Amino acid sequence: MSRLIMRRGPNPGKVFDLTNDVVTIGSGLKNAIVIQDNDVSREHCRLIRVMADYEVHDLDSTRGTFVSGQRVKSGWVLRAGNVIELGETITLEYERGSSETEMKQAEAQIGPAPHEPPRPALPPALVVTSGYRPGETFVLRSPKLTIGRDPANDIIIQDAEVSRYHAVLRANGSGYEIEDLGSTNGSMVNGIPLEKGTPRLLNANDLLILAANITLRYTWQPEEVRQEVHGKTGKAQSRPSTNELMQLDTAEGKLLSSRGKRQTSKLGTGLAPGSLLDHTFVAYSRSDWSGVVVPVMALLQDNGFKIWVDQYLTQGGDDWMAAVEQALSECWLLVVIVTPEALDSRYVRLAYRYFFNREKPTVPFIYTGVDELPVELKKISAIRYNAENSRQSFEQLVSQLRVLRNSHS
Repeated sequence: MSRLIMRRGPNPGKVFDLTNDVVTIGSGLKNAIVIQDNDVSREHCRLIRVMADYEVHDLDSTRGTFVSGQRVKSGWVLRAGNVIELGETITLEYERGSSETEMKQAEAQIGPAPHEPPRPALPPALVVTSGYRPGETFVLRSPKLTIGRDPANDIIIQDAEVSRYHAVLRANGSGYEIEDLGSTNGSMVNGIPLEKGTPRLLNANDLLILAANITLRYTWQPEEVRQEVHGKTGKAQSRPSTNELMQLDTAEGKLLSSRGKRQTSKLGTGLAPGSLLDHTFVAYSRSDWSGVVVPVMALLQDNGFKIWVDQYLTQGGDDWMAAVEQALSECWLLVVIVTPEALDSRYVRLAYRYFFNREKPTVPFIYTGVDELPVELKKISAIRYNAENSRQSFEQLVSQLRVLRNSHS
């Protein structure tokens, strides 16, 4: 659990546990942390949770709020060991709990997703990454599927080096296992040969190699794998115009997978502060990336908006955490791609909750399957996607963002 420790002031050594999304500090009795001192204003500053940390905001205090000796003018994301000074007499040290603990605590504050019951998990798939028809995808839904050259197979790979009946997939409780059927040229998983009669459990992103010519990736995110394959082979790299984009039936998922390769504002760690102050943060579920997010992102970029997304980062890692914290703090506008999967995402809920607490502009773009919005999004004018008139939906989104941009500048 994160906490503040008073190092100087009326009660040195006193510990203030930080448990809520928003924590106010001041001399007034209504604050979460009450410090009665002449240097502390009645409502002095506010802490707002941002991912696993907190961001401090001065509330026009008389004596000012400082972090590590620098006066806080706008939001300042706290790091472990930072010293917060209220005026000249109060010093508080920030101690941060573990990322996992803080994220769980944040979710407890946000509560469960507003819709029930949860949607079933998507089935895994095999995506051809090299050899016969790169990018072809085989969604695995049956308890048993055979792979081979013969048309009687469930997964047909018409390559001369592949046996008529080459391998078999069998479902188990956690996915699928693969077994070679005594093929002439063999099968491998991640470079390790399979023996006939000895099945091997497949894990996410394992590479299945048939006859040394055909490589397939086992994945729950086939769209992302297809985007990588098309990028490597040079296929489908042309960029449609905005008019062409409007004609895409995104509800059917008819989108060139290469659109996922559009340039975004990649962060990583260690960026200079302020690099995203003119960017729009787009929050979404990664399962919605190709069919929903990419056309929206492309449209906004075509209309002059600078966009930040987290797609290039591994969610949950330190780089991702640092990048999201900076993006949340600096981006002036949030667009939430609202789908059932997005509302199930702890990350998405943290994002819109954070913008709501900071009173920063937010635009929900309701794509599909959502009847009940969470409390924070109910209070905001939302735009609902109309599959029968996608052009009008996109134009409404752009128009709304232009209004917000004009009032922001």
